Amino acid sequence: MAGTLLTGCGSSGTLVVGVRQGQPGLVTPLPGGRVSGFDIAVAHYVAHELGYRDDQITYTADPEQADLVLGTMGSPALRNVAGPYLETSTDILVRAGDLTIRKLRDLARRRVCATSASAKRLIRAFGGKWKDAFLAEANVPAACAPLLADGRIDAIVADAPVLVGLAAQYPGRFRISGRPLTTERYGIGTGSDTLRDQVNDALRHMFDDGAWKRAVIDYLGVLATRYTSPPALPRSQL
Repeated sequence: MAGTLLTGCGSSGTLVVGVRQGQPGLVTPLPGGRVSGFDIAVAHYVAHELGYRDDQITYTADPEQADLVLGTMGSPALRNVAGPYLETSTDILVRAGDLTIRKLRDLARRRVCATSASAKRLIRAFGGKWKDAFLAEANVPAACAPLLADGRIDAIVADAPVLVGLAAQYPGRFRISGRPLTTERYGIGTGSDTLRDQVNDALRHMFDDGAWKRAVIDYLGVLATRYTSPPALPRSQL
């Protein structure tokens, strides 16, 4: 991470936010180089609470160049982590007409695409021979979607918000199994204890004023009924 941004707050500073790539729903590319998604809504709210305008916020895929980094809690890219701002799960995405895949064990002899993090659980469940025969690893979940659409794989395993984003890009063609596999928590790496507490206070405001719930409805769609209330935050130290 680039380090603390406290001296940058105000009219002349800039804020560089590290976000995940290839994960629509959380970060969705738009025409003209713009981005949207749940992570972007959270980042904008936090940045505004820290005193930044929209034109002072930029995004990067490189966490080492960022002042704040959004991602899965426990990731080595996140230090002095604020949050969580979402508690979610991994799930399974299949073609809409396939009713044979509903839970983890149904993947035992099916072709699956996943990133390395999700693939580890699958390999633990099914073994190395399964990996060689049935697993297609991808750098980002978005790379799996064309494979599912044209029948080269049978399922995608990834975080549920990302699967919602992928399904939105192929209207009516995919469905989520709705059987969570693991629990995941998203947080914001800050680089300092002081900034972590400031970001936690910004998240607390977002939770309290309804902005978090609006972002869930706007960007996570069918998952809104899963996320009826925000996760608990640590007690403020400010």
